[in-house]
Amino acid sequence: MQIAVTGGLGRLGHYVVRALGSHDVRVLDVGAENDCVRADLRDLAALRTALRGSEVVVHLGGIDRSVATDDAETMQVNAMGTWNLFEASLREGIRRIVHCSSSSVLGLDQSNPQMPPRYLPIDEAHELRPTDAYGLSKFCGERIAEAFSRRGLEVIVIRPCFVAFPAMADFMSGRSGPEGRSEPLPYLRTYVGADDCARGFAAAVSVAYAGFETFFLAAADAFAAEPTVARLEALYNVRIPVRDRAHFQRNEFASPISHAAATARLGWRPTTRWTAEGIVA
Repeated sequence: MQIAVTGGLGRLGHYVVRALGSHDVRVLDVGAENDCVRADLRDLAALRTALRGSEVVVHLGGIDRSVATDDAETMQVNAMGTWNLFEASLREGIRRIVHCSSSSVLGLDQSNPQMPPRYLPIDEAHELRPTDAYGLSKFCGERIAEAFSRRGLEVIVIRPCFVAFPAMADFMSGRSGPEGRSEPLPYLRTYVGADDCARGFAAAVSVAYAGFETFFLAAADAFAAEPTVARLEALYNVRIPVRDRAHFQRNEFASPISHAAATARLGWRPTTRWTAEGIVA
């Protein structure tokens, strides 16, 4: 297939482009590198030109939470930029968009320290309650994506948890992370390996379309040394309903976010586990 990848020069973009290696991939980014097509998400006309001739778009472009220091710019790029991308895709006859959202749409982070999960494990039906600019921008992106699915685009939304790039091993163990990183440790301690995450996007490109769908990508475990349910109940100082006790009986350190939907529909399974020294297969 002819696939355009926005944000293809980014950290996750490199992994996704490699996972799509069997396809004809066009990289779109604000940077200029090798055969990359330069396109800014804030420029609708440039996006139309850059997307022309593509069949599928994997939309990774935007401002990541780790560098989301300007709330207004985050909203402009992640929300308005997403609308531009979908509008340009519709006008250029794109068939499918695989849209990168985030587990931050849940709002279960440092911006809402007194707001526990409604239940465990968390699935795609869980209420979305973001309040900070990054989570809100991703929430807006999902609603934009859903609206365009009603206009004829095939749309699949992927919600990766914290993407565990190799350079993040120290950060995930509570030590100093890469210089310039502004993101605090995720409350839920959910993560997904970079290669696993890329495989999820690649699977969504070719899965038989069954209407607008959303999928979490999460490793089977959490990056924490305490059992998951006890850790979260102590963190929020409340009892949290557990809907699937077998999920945590099989592994008391299991991720609080379920990847069951991605497994059932995309055939996706995580391949990693966390240790204090890093992520291992």
